[in-house]
Amino acid sequence: MDTRVQKTRQNLFNAFLKLRSEQPLEKITIKELTDTAGISKQTFYLHYKDIFDLADSIENELVTDICSVLNDIDDILGNIGHAAGAIFKRVMLQDSTFRIIFSGSRASSLTFGIVRELKKVVYQQRPELRADLNTNIYLSTLVHGIYNSYQEYKSIDQEKVIKILRDIAHYMSEGYNSNFKH
Repeated sequence: MDTRVQKTRQNLFNAFLKLRSEQPLEKITIKELTDTAGISKQTFYLHYKDIFDLADSIENELVTDICSVLNDIDDILGNIGHAAGAIFKRVMLQDSTFRIIFSGSRASSLTFGIVRELKKVVYQQRPELRADLNTNIYLSTLVHGIYNSYQEYKSIDQEKVIKILRDIAHYMSEGYNSNFKH
């Protein structure tokens, strides 16, 4: 990628992060964003349709990055506890960024993105499961349930909470594999 494009995207990301930390996405204007990023509106529109397109792009990039650890796990369905732990570690490394980007009306974008990426890896490993309702519901329930539980209890003892959630993912995996083995 051209270094000018990289610099523009980095400036937009930094400006977006700053503005999102101060206000909801729906209140950020393109003018405010481009002034903060030090670029023209024309340059912004060369890369994105609108502020929501930028938000989607940033969110997708962050989710793809944290889920890249899934590519190293040979059997996601057999090692779902390990996969959950790996994703948690990646999210924790960027916790403040994630709290800003995935807040307000965009809060559910993180879990939906993780479900999308998890399914992508599972279906690469096991394409026959793509249309399996049990597998789709299992993966969605696993991600949304674990993430929401983490958000509710993370202030107590983060390491202990993550261990418990990893164990729960493992138990759910055992139930899934024993009841819906394909």
